[in-house]
This record gives sequence, structure tokens and C-alpha cells, in this order.
Amino acid sequence: MTTWIAGTQFNRRVPWVAWVALIIGMSTLLSGCVTTENGTATHDERLLPQPLRTLGLTIHHAGLAKGSYSWGIDDPAEVADNAIAKVQRACSGNRPSVTWLGHSAAIIHIGGRCLLTDPVLERQASPLSPLPTRLVDNPVRVAHLPEIDAIILSHGDYDHLHTPTINALAQRFPDADIVLPQGMANTVVGAGYPSVNELQLGETVRIGGLRITAVHAYHETRRNLAAVKSGEAVSWIITDGRKKILFIGDTGYGPTFKEIGRAHGPFDLLLVPMGAYEPRELVADMHANPEEAAMIARDVRARKAIGIHWGTFALSPERPQEAASRFRAAGRELGVDTRVMAIGETLLVP
Repeated sequence: MTTWIAGTQFNRRVPWVAWVALIIGMSTLLSGCVTTENGTATHDERLLPQPLRTLGLTIHHAGLAKGSYSWGIDDPAEVADNAIAKVQRACSGNRPSVTWLGHSAAIIHIGGRCLLTDPVLERQASPLSPLPTRLVDNPVRVAHLPEIDAIILSHGDYDHLHTPTINALAQRFPDADIVLPQGMANTVVGAGYPSVNELQLGETVRIGGLRITAVHAYHETRRNLAAVKSGEAVSWIITDGRKKILFIGDTGYGPTFKEIGRAHGPFDLLLVPMGAYEPRELVADMHANPEEAAMIARDVRARKAIGIHWGTFALSPERPQEAASRFRAAGRELGVDTRVMAIGETLLVP
């Protein structure tokens, strides 16, 4: 027998003691409040009030662990024909480009450098780095990648920082730089990378002729099975002085994107998350829906926006292709060039 709480399936066949233990362990989850500049906590009207949100998030995360959201979903992201061959050529052209590898993983070719974002590519299971159920079996592995100069991590959630992939990358590309938010070096230091760059908001690192700057995102790292906050998440501005790209691995929507647009825009290309946005009453503050993703593109003044963080893992109950259709439609309504890609597909930066 199943019951729905806050849009999330609760399976009563699971022993009630296990659910109680999960609820107790999740008691420090997001409170459903936002903090103003003077430190006053106010309730986010998009979210369930407490303690319902904590209960709902507990069940939601249990559903992720069980693979509940993969049942009946038959329209994940497509895989491009000859995806491996296309990925191998991703950094061979003369023009800046982006190649999507699924979820928030992408190859960005800019300024003669080959960058890799939030890579989750290896099949190896890891108790220290568990993954949600896959909706699509990505054929691309670390062995198929072109020469990688730098790895850019938006945050440390398991579906963005996958330890087996990070270790495999260190073996194949021992001279690659890693760029990540402050406080996350301990998650990659054991892999042996020679250059680990931890950046606070507003800080910039130079890699070759590139400037990579950390700016705000409405998200946090929760790298533990209890989903308790353990670090921050950031967005990354990447520029070679001619083209400018904004990579957002995971975020909700908010006014900071207009500020980013005013201070740093316009952007030639935006990689913006637009999936895993249900149930809204539980995750609206940390996962943008397709319409909000298009609004982010408008706010930062992006010439072209590519929707990511969708169609790859069973993270939420929405249908992936519906998310893609809504993202394209929202772009048309707002006058923004919004697109989705197949895994392995390459698009030129305008």
C-alpha cells in the first residue's frame, strides 16, 4: 500500500522503525525558511511549513535511494548517434563549443582549453559516493574523453562529484587542474591532483589564458546520506577575454541572477539546470523549474542557454521530456534562445 505525502511516494512495506530513524536523522534538513540581510528567518511561501517539509524531504530522499522515481519514466535524455566519437572530437575545433555528457557534466572548449564540469561518468559503484538510479546509460567514460586541462565542480553533492570518476580522471589526466568551492578540497585531495583551487565567492583563478570566477548559486552541498548541509555551491564564470560562459551546476531561482547579469553579463552561453524540480513544495528553493531556468537566462543576459541537470538520473517525479518542452517554450515566451541537447552532442558558442 502506498500513500502520497507532499507529492512523494511513501511505501508502507518499509518497516516503520526505519522511517522513524530516517526522520530523526533528517531533523537538521533545510527548515523551509530564508534569512534576510539582518539575519531574520522568514518562511519561504513556496515550501511546506515545518515540520511537514522535513518529513517530506525525508521521504523524498528515501525514494531517491530506492529508485522510486525511475518507475514508469520512459522518456529520458537522448544519446546522440556516434556519441563516443563526437566526445573524442569535442575540443578539436577552432571555435569555442560545449558538449553535453548528461546531467551537469559537459565539456567546454574555450580559449584553446578543454574543461570538464561536474563529471559523473564511471559505472563503478562506491559506498562513499552513491548515485541515484540512472534513467539513461551514458556510453561515455573517462577513457573516451579528449585531453582535459581542468575539472570544474559546482558543489559536492553525489550526483555532481563522483569519487570513482574523479579518481579515474586523475589517473588519465594527472596534470589537470581542479577548481571547486572553498572547503571542498578534502573530497578530491586523495586523488593526487597537483593543483586544487578552492575559491570563495568573487574570487578568480587563472588557468592558461582563462579566468574562472566563483559567483552565487541558490544551492548547497549535502554530501552525506542524511542530506545535511556540508558545504556551499557556486556558479562559475569562464572567459578567455573574447567569449564568456556561465556554468550553473545546480540552483534555485532568485534575484542574484539579475545582479550577475548587471555585474558580469552579457554571456555568450549559459549552462543552466532545469530538471529535478518536483515536488515544488519541497525543493523550490534549490532546484529551478524550466520556466525559472529560462528566467535565469533572461536575467544574466545569455545569448544562448543550454538546459542541463535533467533526463539522466531519477531525481524527481516529473517526466524529463516535459521539462525539456517547457524550457523551450519558456524561452520563446521570454525571447531567450533556450535549447536542450542529446548526450554527446556538441554546439558552438555563438
